[in-house]
Amino acid sequence: MTSVPETGERPFGVYIHVPFCAVRCGYCDFNTYAPGETDASPGAYVDAAHQEIRRARRHLVDDQRPISTVFFGGGTPTMLDSSALSGMLGVLSQEWEFADDVEITTEANPDSVTPTELERLAEAGFTRVSLGMQSAVPHVLRMLDRTHTPESVPAAVIAAKDAGVHVSVDLIY
Repeated sequence: MTSVPETGERPFGVYIHVPFCAVRCGYCDFNTYAPGETDASPGAYVDAAHQEIRRARRHLVDDQRPISTVFFGGGTPTMLDSSALSGMLGVLSQEWEFADDVEITTEANPDSVTPTELERLAEAGFTRVSLGMQSAVPHVLRMLDRTHTPESVPAAVIAAKDAGVHVSVDLIY
C-alpha cells in the first residue's frame, strides 16, 4: 500500500459520519436516516465503521502522522449510545497514534444527550460536543423539524460542562 502523496506536516484529521437521526429535518441534505427509512441497524453501521477505519489504515500504511482531530458528524452521532461512539474511537486509537492535544468532537442534539452519556463520552476521550441548537425561537424550531425546545439547550450545555467537555452550538440563519 502507498500513502497519500505530499502530506508533509499537515495535520491529520478524521471525520466519521453517523447517518442516524430521530427525524429528518427539512433543511438537511446530508445522508441521514430517521427510524423506518432504512433497514440498516445502528449495530451493523458500527461494525461497518470499524471495518472502514481498519481499511483506511491499511491504505494509509506509510502515513505516520498522529491524528490531531476527530469529528463525529451526521446525522446525530449521539443517536448511538456512548459505548458505540467510544468503540469507534477505540478502533481509531488502535490504528493510529493520537496527537497529545487531539480534539475529539461529536455533534449532538440538545435532546439526544444525557448527563450520564456525556460523562461516558468524556471518560472515553471526547473533548467537545457541538450542539445543534439551530434557533432559540420555538416556532422556528418547529419549522425546521427540530425535536428540542429552546429550554433544553442550556441544560445540555451545563451537563456537557459538568462532564468536563467543551461546548459549541450550531445556529442556522
